[in-house]
Amino acid sequence: MKTYPLFIFFLVLFSCKSGNETQKTEEVNPPKDTVVVMVEKPVSPKDTLTIAFEKTACFGRCPVYKVKVFQSGFATFEGLNFTEKMGLYSYQFSESEIKSIYEDALQIGYFELDASYDDTRITDLPSTISEINYMGKSHRVKARVNIPEKLKNFHKNLAVTLQEKDWETYSER
Repeated sequence: MKTYPLFIFFLVLFSCKSGNETQKTEEVNPPKDTVVVMVEKPVSPKDTLTIAFEKTACFGRCPVYKVKVFQSGFATFEGLNFTEKMGLYSYQFSESEIKSIYEDALQIGYFELDASYDDTRITDLPSTISEINYMGKSHRVKARVNIPEKLKNFHKNLAVTLQEKDWETYSER
């Protein structure tokens, strides 16, 4: 029986000691302050996309490229495969050039066309994808098969108009 009180004494002594050590550790390493980071809403770009034109791949040597024309007239041409110009290029369209493309689109009733002229059973045809954003209206058309003649002509003329420009090498950096 004499060993029990001695055992309890050491148990209390060590438990108090370890509690003090914990308390001292907290005092030496106080909790870190919370850092609040304020993130501002990103500024929306002032130069919006007005015309986009894209030719996609086929199983052969079809030209693959993307053209984007912005409201300011700044445009990029990205030649991806089988094009005369490979890589990224830029050009500055005039207001009259952009207006001419809009007028051609309005003349064929571009905004009333179907969004897609396609047949998923046919696999070896490239797509021509165009998008026009004009006076609050936006319309995108993907054309592969059963394309109305007026849309074929519009795409053909637009491709010529876009490719005949004097595109200069461009770096986004």
